Amino acid sequence: MSLREQLLSILAYSKETEQAFVAALSDAERAEVGTYEQWSASDVLAHAAYWKGQRAAILTALAEGSELPELEPHLEQANRACFDRYCTCSWDEVQAYAEQAHAKLVDAVGKLSEDQLSAPFESGRDQPVWRDALGTGYTHVQMHFAEYHTARGHPERAAGLWQAWSQRVAPLDADPEWQGLVHYNAACGMALGGNAQGAVDELRQSLALRPSIKSWSRLDPDLASLRDLPAFKELFAPDYWWKALQANPQAEALADQFLRALRMLRGAIEAFPAEEWRQGDTPYQRPAGLAMHALDSTDGYTALNIEQSGQRGIAGVDWADPDASKLFSQPEALAFLDKTEQHVAEFLADANLSAPEEMYRWTGATLLSRAAYSLRHLQHHLAEMCLELHRRGIEAPGWQ
Repeated sequence: MSLREQLLSILAYSKETEQAFVAALSDAERAEVGTYEQWSASDVLAHAAYWKGQRAAILTALAEGSELPELEPHLEQANRACFDRYCTCSWDEVQAYAEQAHAKLVDAVGKLSEDQLSAPFESGRDQPVWRDALGTGYTHVQMHFAEYHTARGHPERAAGLWQAWSQRVAPLDADPEWQGLVHYNAACGMALGGNAQGAVDELRQSLALRPSIKSWSRLDPDLASLRDLPAFKELFAPDYWWKALQANPQAEALADQFLRALRMLRGAIEAFPAEEWRQGDTPYQRPAGLAMHALDSTDGYTALNIEQSGQRGIAGVDWADPDASKLFSQPEALAFLDKTEQHVAEFLADANLSAPEEMYRWTGATLLSRAAYSLRHLQHHLAEMCLELHRRGIEAPGWQ
């Protein structure tokens, strides 16, 4: 079966799920008037139809080789405009709109060649056309149906939608990023359906294939039933981070962002070939030196008092030393990164972030300022390392 035939088959199934969603609604649910904060069934159908219509226009233009239509400049503005336009429409009007939009999308996909479906999507997303069409015509629809069911006390219905989604789309692409998404949504389905162990197992596979969604997994409402499980916490972060993540809103936000940046730094350190690790025309082009400086500073800024300050950082090694042989090896850098992570987590968990800054006054007026300053400094040198990777033709760690 060709890619287009597979896609059309899945869109037909998506239509069946839409019909099943509608058939299961009571008269009261069909008549319900929602708000922008809590959509009714009618609002959900109209929203899905709006984006199907928008995507159909783009895909038709791609198929015909004509100029792409202009879209709303801002996603939230478009969503709000759709809600305002259809929230007072009758159920029959919304249903007719949904039927028309789905038919347009199917027609547009049917006009695309295999090469066009596999080509990069031209509207700014880093994915092939077929994934975007599938996302709009199936994944996006199931997501809102699942949200509707969960909000109304029927998580088992949401679970069934995600499990069916995973089974149908898994064969489309063997790419790790895609398979990571498949396992992730399977995890959501199992979590909603009460299968905690199965959900954790699927999530573990997902994060190994697609680590960029790790941070979102901690907050995803579909995985809320897993959050207190030790096995889930271990997937997201080591034990020592959780005291900071649960300390207060400021510590949680900073811990989350440090976790992301330090994971990217780990990926950057691991990405350089060993023979290039200490190479560079200037200290700012030597990966080993950049990593040492970023880690030394980050670790140093975690001191809560003068005594701790003397115990932090790298003693006796200058990251800018002309003799590159004195710089950390990659295993040494990763070992120091492990220690730095633990110190950052302890600082964020134990510090009174509103307290005045007494030790590093150039970082700002409070310990919160120091933490933000340290994070900015880490990200600055991480960016330099990623630039060096790109300059050397090596793939940099993905954004988290």
